[in-house]
Amino acid sequence: MTPISAQVDVGALWLRTLQRAVGRASHDVKDALNGVSVNLEVIRSRAARPDTPATAVAQFGEAAGHQLERLTTLIEAVLALARSEREPADVAVTLRRVGTLCGASASSSDAAIRIDVDSALESSLTRISGDVVRLAITAPLLEFVAGTDRFTPASDVMCTVLGDEDAVRVVISAADRRATMPEGIADAVRAAGVRWTEGKLDLTLIFPRA
Repeated sequence: MTPISAQVDVGALWLRTLQRAVGRASHDVKDALNGVSVNLEVIRSRAARPDTPATAVAQFGEAAGHQLERLTTLIEAVLALARSEREPADVAVTLRRVGTLCGASASSSDAAIRIDVDSALESSLTRISGDVVRLAITAPLLEFVAGTDRFTPASDVMCTVLGDEDAVRVVISAADRRATMPEGIADAVRAAGVRWTEGKLDLTLIFPRA
């Protein structure tokens, strides 16, 4: 059984990590809200003219719809990650939520996140607690997506979910940099049962199956 002190440490670390991720995403949320508002205002003002054809507002309605879809995806990810995770935690589901949140940023140089789940994987449930799964994925991914040069976009980050009889694996990789488990996080997630290997350009997280 995980000691109470370790559980408290994980909870505190996860809260700080979530706050950091939400802080990065706040620009995208505000940008999407502004986009919906501006496009709806254009539609309202043009639709007030009796001779305005539908084609004159259609593109603004479509733009507002895209912004609303983007906003909804972000808010759903934030709400899901802020709630207590169902147990046993689902690694693939958690990764998709984390990827949505970590992929939102104010910087155009930050990396885009691509997620691929092995189609042969029947289940990605783990016996590791939900907060630990979230922390183990989010902490290194936040470091990995950050661009180092604001004039040069970082290459895409690829997250692949694989599995075997004993574990579910998340491989995080990119073409131009190395992913590592951040100091201060490593001890807490290791104590909770998460293992990982660090390659030259990848980090493989290993979660024991439920």
